[in-house]
Amino acid sequence: MRSLPMFLRLAEEMSRLPRVAPFQSPLHSLFHDPPLWSAVALPRNWKQIARWQEQQFAPPATVGKDGYQVSLDVSVYRPNELTVKTVDNSVIIEGKSEQQEDELGGYSSRQFLRRFVLPKGYDVEQLTSSLSSDGVLTISVPNPPAAEQEALKERVVPIQQTGLAADNVKANPPKEDKEK
Repeated sequence: MRSLPMFLRLAEEMSRLPRVAPFQSPLHSLFHDPPLWSAVALPRNWKQIARWQEQQFAPPATVGKDGYQVSLDVSVYRPNELTVKTVDNSVIIEGKSEQQEDELGGYSSRQFLRRFVLPKGYDVEQLTSSLSSDGVLTISVPNPPAAEQEALKERVVPIQQTGLAADNVKANPPKEDKEK
């Protein structure tokens, strides 16, 4: 199912290829015209394609003034088919529909599983989830307290000028082992 958008884009781009004249070879346009295919249509490692699709179709996770927030469109699932749970510092969202029998006697089901790792400093215990009437699931975690944010801030370390040349600076002597 992950490769469906890739194949649809490939079909769309192939439909834009120039039509072959009756006196030309069908391969003529492939070798003499500039390629119209995008990088997605070129053969590659399937893991690279899956990684690219995850990046393209991943829901936007935002860290704003109200905290960390992820929104997913789960309108094809009923509320009782969705679960949100936390494991360590990550959020796992799962949707699984019941199997349904169609008119031909076959069964169909669908499911998804998404995992998000919270940024450092965010408390999993304060996570909330809400489902809107149009089927958008929103996961949000408020910003960490100011004390924790101060601990994460950077600090500029002052440089002391000794006035001595590097040869005259007292060296740190090596540690001696007292095993004799």
